[in-house]
This record gives sequence, C-alpha cells and structure tokens, in this order.
Amino acid sequence: EEGWCRFERLARLLTPAADTTVLVVKDDTTLWQDHAFQWLTEPVGRGSFSVESDRAKLATRLTDMLQKKLQYLAASGSVSEYRRWMASVASLFRGLLVDWRSVRPALLTKGCHTSEVDEFLATYQFASAIDTPHGTSTLLVAAGLGNVQVMEALLAGRASVDDRERRNLPAFGIHAGMRPLHIAALHGHA
Repeated sequence: EEGWCRFERLARLLTPAADTTVLVVKDDTTLWQDHAFQWLTEPVGRGSFSVESDRAKLATRLTDMLQKKLQYLAASGSVSEYRRWMASVASLFRGLLVDWRSVRPALLTKGCHTSEVDEFLATYQFASAIDTPHGTSTLLVAAGLGNVQVMEALLAGRASVDDRERRNLPAFGIHAGMRPLHIAALHGHA
C-alpha cells in the first residue's frame, strides 16, 4: 500500500476529535466500519513511495501531528489515551528516519531522573510501578514499547505479570483482557 494512503488513515486518528471511526464503502451494497488500527501493523514508513523524499516529508509532518495530539490529550486529562499513543510511538515511526525517543509533547521535558524507570514513569505520567488509575498499567505500556529493561524493573517494583487491559481500545487494536505479551506482539516486539 502507498505510504501516502497510510498517512491519510493515520492522520484521521491523530485529530483531536474523539470519534476516529471511518466508514469504508466498497460498492453499492457493501459498507463497513473501520477503526483504522492498521497504522500499527502497516506503518507509514513501510509503505511504498514513488518519490523517496516524500518519506522524510511525512516523517516531519507525522512528528508534528503526534506532538499536537499528545499535547491535546495531556491538557484534556485523557491520561489513558495519552499513554497508549506514547507507547505506540516506536511502532508508529517504523521505517522512518526519526528518533522516536525524542517525540514528546512540549509540556514534558527531560528531567533529572535517576533511572530509566524513573524517566518512564514521568514520561507516561505514572506515580509508581503499580499505578493503574485509568485501566492501563505500567507493564502494559512498557510492553507496547518493547522495553525489556523497564519491564524487568517494573516487575521488580511489584508490577503484576498478570495485568490485563480493562477496556476495548479499537483504534489501537486492543481488546479488554489483553495481557502484556499480547500488547508486545501487537506492536511487533514478541
């Protein structure tokens, strides 16, 4: 699939609007609802481009759009959705020449954290390794990132290996009951 088509699909999800449902019309008799989570399994950077320099243009635009989305979510108090987008950044930028670790909303700046786990907890707005106030635990978010060191440290800090997602999040391809291994596999880390 063309990289531009993938970008268009993803751009719909990166708008501040709450409804990210897309209706797809195949022909006169076929219509279906698409939550467009293919952005996770079919990232923009892995699409085909007839002009290779377009890939870099889309990387820049995608970075801007994502930072605005994260800023909006953080400001509006949508902590769970904010965490999901932050946990999806590595997958989102697959195939693009972007240091995804630098993508964060302007309101978050790197602080003087004593460890990678402290940095993780601050970035994803968790109070502790066992904080799960919005249905998405620290371990589920770390699994989405594929960060083994952080997952090991969270487990050592009493995070539960049996954590499950509590909600359905169709835009992310996530269903209630998914465990960290499911989330890691969805993001291509298992």
